[in-house]
Amino acid sequence: MKETLLKVVLQGYEDRIGGRFKPDNRFYKKVKINQKRFGQLVRGEKPIFGFEARNLAMFFEVPLESLL
Repeated sequence: MKETLLKVVLQGYEDRIGGRFKPDNRFYKKVKINQKRFGQLVRGEKPIFGFEARNLAMFFEVPLESLL
């Protein structure tokens, strides 16, 4: 499976929190991405848009460049 930048960021976040990340509706509202789209981004099925990268970078507290 393709290792996307978002997947790498997610793995780093899980390492920081010491557990598995399980997004819920609050997460999707905060990053303004729905569940289906988020899954597509993680799996690399769709390209990430600028506003999505910005919102995810802010949520995961990583530099924007790590998602582009």
